Amino acid sequence: MNIKKLFGKRNEIIGGHFNELRSKIGIANQSEEYVFSVREEICNQCPLKNGNNCNAMKWLNPNTLEVLDHPKDGFIRGCGCRLSAKQRSTLSLCPAGFWGGEFD
Repeated sequence: MNIKKLFGKRNEIIGGHFNELRSKIGIANQSEEYVFSVREEICNQCPLKNGNNCNAMKWLNPNTLEVLDHPKDGFIRGCGCRLSAKQRSTLSLCPAGFWGGEFD
């Protein structure tokens, strides 16, 4: 991973945790919270969701929702992220393309 991409991911992670904290202490942006709640609903239906994480040990076909234990063309690997923070990052994208870009 190049340094520019690494710093970009760091900003995504920090932003998600910051928005998670804002939500917990009652100072969240309500229009953002709506988007975050829709993202959560989408993740809750995803077969890669494992507790509060996106399972990085599985691959998903975004068109059929078929899940495999190994890579295959057309399949996307789970990101491994802690979902409660990732869903609240305005910069983050679902690796399968189910959400993201709402704040561009």
